[in-house]
Amino acid sequence: MKQDLDRLMEERNLDAFLVLGDSAGNPVMNYLTRGAHLERALIVKRRNGPLTLIHGGMERDTAAQTGLRLIDRDAVYNPMRYLQEHGGDELAAQVAYFTDVIRDEGLQGRLGVYGMFDAGAAMTLLNALQAQVSNVELVGEFGRSLFSLARETKDADEIAEMAEAGRLTSLLVGDVQEFIRSHAVRGEVVVKTDGEPLTVGDVKAFLRVRALHYGLFEQGDTIFAQGREAGVPHNRGTESTALRLGQSIIFDIFPRTGSGYYHDMTRTWCLGYATDEVYAAYEQVKEIFDRAMAAVKIGLPCRELQAMTLDYFEAKGHPTARTHPGGHDGYVHSLGHGVGLDIHEEPRLSIAPGNNTLLAAGHVVSVEPGLYYPERGFGVRIEDTIALQPDGSVRNLTRFPYDLVVPMG
Repeated sequence: MKQDLDRLMEERNLDAFLVLGDSAGNPVMNYLTRGAHLERALIVKRRNGPLTLIHGGMERDTAAQTGLRLIDRDAVYNPMRYLQEHGGDELAAQVAYFTDVIRDEGLQGRLGVYGMFDAGAAMTLLNALQAQVSNVELVGEFGRSLFSLARETKDADEIAEMAEAGRLTSLLVGDVQEFIRSHAVRGEVVVKTDGEPLTVGDVKAFLRVRALHYGLFEQGDTIFAQGREAGVPHNRGTESTALRLGQSIIFDIFPRTGSGYYHDMTRTWCLGYATDEVYAAYEQVKEIFDRAMAAVKIGLPCRELQAMTLDYFEAKGHPTARTHPGGHDGYVHSLGHGVGLDIHEEPRLSIAPGNNTLLAAGHVVSVEPGLYYPERGFGVRIEDTIALQPDGSVRNLTRFPYDLVVPMG
């Protein structure tokens, strides 16, 4: 949580930090500014000091909504002035700007650098800046950084926003189901009013438009995969594929809100009816899903949920990522992951070496067991996103039925 930043800075021996870049595609910037839309912003913080946002003058109203200490960049650190002073040399102008900020904000010692910036440009800028300043050591992190740990647990406001994202996503999934059901069936194929097959592309086109109605942003990554393609976990589905009765469809949707928070849910559907093979696999996936959901509690090692899922599927005779590493059949992935400003973040419900994380209040995670048999023409997955609350309760942020068979007229 944000309230942990000073403690985490102390643990990492950081005296201050900078966060660079536009807000778009920049989860750390979004985290600190509550999703404000900003260009070329800079956030500065000393340990035990306030978060300071340096922003463009045209964005002063947006910046004011963040609740942070503000500095109008155009008034105090005018970019044109720096360019004039350095003969149009953009790198030298940027180095001078950052040097002045470091001086004016009293930044000294180990200075962590975060945010989103082109890798080559960042390396060039930061190397030049380090050569210019003698009172700070620029520090980067790899892997579990200050912000990945802070963001791992969500506060009440974040969970409330993610619950709303879950509510809206569930409504959207219901609308997609009703859209499909509103079509006729000819033989085993779902058809439109002109007699042409209803396709995966038609469903996704409807989904994208409907998502905007709810204020959700779907970036074209939604998985709506049928038959063999449902047996490949991240196959997004061929848009020209006609919807057919009796084939498993994995519908994995993960839209985000305007402030950047994601929801993640999956349902498996069979239109009209399910084959015995798919139904049997679905019953097993649902059983271990229910067991895992019942086992979730504060203090439980994340790896234990994956271990119990592996044990279950192996006892049922399925290959798993433990018995057949790199295999494509059976249960081939971990049980879940953190969800937030990134669709995949900490903690991880896996048995990966070094994963010693215990479930804690504020964790928001997906739970998503699945079975995949592409050469047998099917895949099955169920996924909800849940939040662990301070009172020890588990709040399911996904509110949609689990029925496998979708009745068709």
